[in-house]
Amino acid sequence: MSGARYIKQAIIAALVDHPDQDRYKTRAFSNDNLAKSIEASEQGTRLTKADFFTPDDEGRFIIDTPGFWKNFDKVLDVLAKSGEKFVMEDFTRYLDRAETRTLLESAKENQGLSKIFSQPVWEGRFDQMERLWYKVPVPFRRETFKNDGLLDPNLKRTLLAAEGREMPEDGLAKAGVTTGDLRAAFIERGNFEEVNRKLAQAGDYFRKDYLLLPDNAGDTVFYHQNAWDKYDELVKGMKAHGEKFEVADFVRPVGFVSNILARAAERKALSKVFTADHWVDRLPEMLELWGQVKEGWKNSAMSTRDFDTAYSDAESKTYAKAVDFAGFSGKSALLAPIETGVAGQTILPLGLRALWDNYGDVQKRLADTKEGIKVSDLRAPSGLMGNTCLMGAVKFGHFDKVTDIARKSGEPITLDDFLSKDRHGNTLLNILAERNQLNQVFAPELWAGRVADMKTLWTHVRINDRGQVDFPQAEVAAKQATLKLQSKDRFKLKPGF
Repeated sequence: MSGARYIKQAIIAALVDHPDQDRYKTRAFSNDNLAKSIEASEQGTRLTKADFFTPDDEGRFIIDTPGFWKNFDKVLDVLAKSGEKFVMEDFTRYLDRAETRTLLESAKENQGLSKIFSQPVWEGRFDQMERLWYKVPVPFRRETFKNDGLLDPNLKRTLLAAEGREMPEDGLAKAGVTTGDLRAAFIERGNFEEVNRKLAQAGDYFRKDYLLLPDNAGDTVFYHQNAWDKYDELVKGMKAHGEKFEVADFVRPVGFVSNILARAAERKALSKVFTADHWVDRLPEMLELWGQVKEGWKNSAMSTRDFDTAYSDAESKTYAKAVDFAGFSGKSALLAPIETGVAGQTILPLGLRALWDNYGDVQKRLADTKEGIKVSDLRAPSGLMGNTCLMGAVKFGHFDKVTDIARKSGEPITLDDFLSKDRHGNTLLNILAERNQLNQVFAPELWAGRVADMKTLWTHVRINDRGQVDFPQAEVAAKQATLKLQSKDRFKLKPGF
């Protein structure tokens, strides 16, 4: 250990009235360390936060002592001279090798909680302080501020005001609503309409700050099922006032309770969180939040396929605004990538749900330009999900339009098309089976002249899905269609006749 380090430990021990401070002083100026200590002293010694969190030679932390909390204000002054502040992680880092004791534990034992939760420590960083507050067990919190485990309102109000924010409780009070009224609005047979009316009369609404206001356990109103039942209404109300839930709001940890995203999973409400309309123009954030969804939630609350559908819908609503589906210049415009500003991301108008939902207008315009979409055009990939336009059309529920394109263009949907896969390994065939559309897949006219391919495709149909089709009958009909096609071709006049 360097002489500077011994001197710093001696100074810290004296600063915090450590019971063994004389031992630290003796060590710093012992014969073995005297020369190095004098040299360090002559060079000037400034304490930093790292010095306070450095263990001594025996692995003990000098700050884990009652004197540290008694002299906490002095410690803050010392850190301020180094341009440093305590952050939440400082109080929750372990001070022992067994990882059982933190500085927060030390504060609980030594009446230091009121020193931690004070204006000088957290000014400009209220959210960080609130998160730390909920890591303290309720009995200790009640003892600190005598406020049923909640932060002292005067401290909260002062810190928020310094950040230009109003304390949510004060905003509610202006409308004659208490925090108890707010939470009661979302319990079964609660008073939602009454609270909504009071807020509206005061020119207010269910603000995000109100909805995210934690109770003494750290939970928000989204602990209650009724809050999810009202979710769309709440989000629309916020949007009308320029507010929206951010990714950070859904995953913000408060104490030891589940965050809002986890509550959504518990209440089978992930589909509400990922409603496409809520994420228009925010596709990266939508993907980021989905990345926070645990694998175990995806089966019971919302499947990955469900998310893909919601994302594709949001993607369409984001980029369809750039396309005039009734007045585009020609087919080439439907295959020209839309400018997204995202490197490596190709979005084609032909891959957007909005195109297929407006297919009637598209057909009319294509007829005017004497052009038509071909099945080969549908094989182009589009969108972040990596689907082809063909796969997208099927997932959007427009397989009938795809078969119409195949019929008019004379270009068939091939065996390979039906066996192509999305990013989850699901074939187009299986997706159509799940939509109960195998009768359309094995329509005889689609397989005229290709009965062998039809029979091969049938071998890929899952056993449980085969009840959708009377395949022997479909095969006979396809053979009859083949004979008609061959007969028609036989009697065609050759060129020049």
